[in-house]
Amino acid sequence: MTGNSRDSFARYREELDAMGFRPSSARGQNFLLDPTLHRYIAEAAAKSPEDVVLEIGVGLGFLTRELAVRSRRVIGVEIDDRLFEIAGRDLADHNNVRLICADALGGPSRTLHPAVMAILAEELQAGGAFVVAANLPYSISGPLLAELVCQAQLPARAVLLVQKELGDRIAAREGSVDYGSLSALVQSVFTVRALRIVPPEVFRPRPKVASLILLLELRADLPLPLAAARQAYARFLRRLFQQRRKTMRTTLPAAAAAVGLAAPKGFSAEFLQQRAEVLSVSQVLALWQQIAVEERADR
Repeated sequence: MTGNSRDSFARYREELDAMGFRPSSARGQNFLLDPTLHRYIAEAAAKSPEDVVLEIGVGLGFLTRELAVRSRRVIGVEIDDRLFEIAGRDLADHNNVRLICADALGGPSRTLHPAVMAILAEELQAGGAFVVAANLPYSISGPLLAELVCQAQLPARAVLLVQKELGDRIAAREGSVDYGSLSALVQSVFTVRALRIVPPEVFRPRPKVASLILLLELRADLPLPLAAARQAYARFLRRLFQQRRKTMRTTLPAAAAAVGLAAPKGFSAEFLQQRAEVLSVSQVLALWQQIAVEERADR
């Protein structure tokens, strides 16, 4: 972090203090101050000047500026109206930035905000790849990722700064303590790579834990191309991994029932003695497809 970035944040802090702003831990309002990391995230996300970037959590607009000079359009979402006001003023000379003051998960039942998705669809009509970049608060990271995975319009890639604990879960492989429904869901749509660990010292206020920059890239062999299938699969996975100590004999019928499918048949006693956490992403996908095929055949 340079002296200039410290000076810059001191100016913002005075303005925020005058507004009565206090960073909210629930909203994950920890500002990333290292300009080299802003550039690093932007370069990993926006690979083409034709990209359309959805940034979730604009904050003071530090990352937004870097994204703006590398892409055709940045759609920035910020929930806090005071941060939205400051970022809007400071980004006014960037004609390719469109800011929205909204909760990204402000749709029905905590889904992605329909206005945000409508604006994104409008911008994508002119072409370019859909990209996501975000410094995500922990409280919405998992739900937001699950929502992105289930959208009809999938991002070509996403570069996300998340708490390391969550990043480890998303990137986890079968058999590890971190592996679960979110790991299997995200990896069924994206390849996941941990790019670098980010220490607490580069944030203000400082979080208590380290963070991780993740790169998600859309799989070329997308197994579930239809959004409705991915939504059903997400419900199936949540139920399948819900009771980690239970074997497939218990969890598999319950997971099938959660998506309205009949109890699966024909699995060996050896298979049913396993727990879901030992199955790889490809094995869970094959299991889902087998159950779905059996259901269609019975109709």
